[in-house]
Amino acid sequence: MMIETTFALDGRVAIIRLTRARALNALNGDLLDELDEALDSIATQEAVRVAIITGTDSVFSVGADLKEQLADRGARIERMHRLVLRLAGMPVVSIAAIEGWALGGGLELAMACTFRAASPTARLGLPEIRLGVVPAYGGTQLAPRLVGSALALELMCLGEPIDAARAERIGLINWLADDAGGALALALDRAAAIAERSLPALQAARQAVRDGERLALPQALALEAQISAHLLAGDNPPDAAASFLNRAARTC
Repeated sequence: MMIETTFALDGRVAIIRLTRARALNALNGDLLDELDEALDSIATQEAVRVAIITGTDSVFSVGADLKEQLADRGARIERMHRLVLRLAGMPVVSIAAIEGWALGGGLELAMACTFRAASPTARLGLPEIRLGVVPAYGGTQLAPRLVGSALALELMCLGEPIDAARAERIGLINWLADDAGGALALALDRAAAIAERSLPALQAARQAVRDGERLALPQALALEAQISAHLLAGDNPPDAAASFLNRAARTC
């Protein structure tokens, strides 16, 4: 097995661990098959609100398995694109907990998640340019959405890994742990807070941001209004709204 799935916080958080340690968690076909199976399993668990993807203490993933990729690069790119879209469209929030190296396809997998947490010793990069190719597992589109086009091009054209502190400063990661082994613990802490939120509201927020960023502001605001109206028309919205308003009134 190359993937281990466990559950925490009364089943509200699923932890997916990449365990192909001898190959530095390189993404081969078997690992991706097991990752899809893990996501399938999570989809059947009604309690799950957050899925954390992590690796070992020394590596998240060094990216594509070059032996397999060279055999059929086009098919592997299509497969990874499907995975990127699946993570973006999942009902649950996803968090990448990064220890050690996250390079190439490994970083692209992390960027496809909703959030990223990293330890101070993490190193993140898109080194594909050194092989005469571009990041094709979603990197050319995901990186600019996170850090802007100028910084994304810097990561891709230089091909040099950056440390976790700089990754946090430029917005490549959301949260930086304060000790060398704390990425998973930090991700679990953030997951605990997220797991308390309404799943439909979490889905709605992600959809509004994901779909709205492609639109001009007037159309994006119309989308926001549509998503909000749909959310309020769902199950038990008055109770949730009333609870929020009551709490707000008590603090005034």
